[in-house]
Amino acid sequence: MTGPKASVYEVMAAAIARELRDGELWFLGMSTGPQTILLLTRIPIVAMSLAQHTHAPNSWMLVAGWVMNPDVSKVPTRMESEFGTSLGEWPCEAYNNSLTMSYVAARHEIDVGFGSAAQVDKYGNCNTVAIGDYRRPKVRLIGPVNQPGHFSLFGREIIVMPHERRNFVDRVDFASGAGYLDGPGARERHGLHRGGPVMLLTDKAVFRFDERTKLVRLESVHPGMSLDEVVADTGFTHDYVPERVPVTPSPTARELTLMREVIDPSGAMLGRDGG
Repeated sequence: MTGPKASVYEVMAAAIARELRDGELWFLGMSTGPQTILLLTRIPIVAMSLAQHTHAPNSWMLVAGWVMNPDVSKVPTRMESEFGTSLGEWPCEAYNNSLTMSYVAARHEIDVGFGSAAQVDKYGNCNTVAIGDYRRPKVRLIGPVNQPGHFSLFGREIIVMPHERRNFVDRVDFASGAGYLDGPGARERHGLHRGGPVMLLTDKAVFRFDERTKLVRLESVHPGMSLDEVVADTGFTHDYVPERVPVTPSPTARELTLMREVIDPSGAMLGRDGG
């Protein structure tokens, strides 16, 4: 007898939760657009709460730079690009002065950050500035926001983005977030002696970065997705597919119960038909 099937969003949340460790400080900024809000805001918040409810009870979740350890089950009903004014109504352990975040980041106190991009390349460099030539772009994007700080000051970065072929390129048109630049040793040569991306998570698969080459590699394909489908929707041209590609582990029965009954009982974060 099998239990309830997890949605792809629940699979993604569980994958992020497994990456988080006890005693850490996790930082999540804000995002714009329904799809990005789901992938870069809702899913990571559920993931962080799941980690706190399981293996990381002594960790800290910092949302938008000033909401510390919010009660995710009581999330504001208006989930807009910056949660509107409702962030101040979210029950939490403390409200931080957002002006202090630059000092917290500069002291390397943030262990994990979450980022996204319109483009990511084979070394994990991210682009949120422009598609095409910077001076005459095909598309002008939202801008770097805090991405340079995320990729240079935080302990490690988790990139979460939709899986479309145009998003995955061999070289980004503009690097707003420094991954492994042009390969091994490049971060160090540019004075970046810590941090960098560790996971690239999409709504179809999980990628990681090879410790030796720093190139992105496919780690797993989400349940219900085929390897051929993932490859067809990925624009990298280097050999990023290993001989064996497993299925991304689904949440355990306990993790599903926590997400559906304790963390997100109303379905406001992940819905009940997401995937």
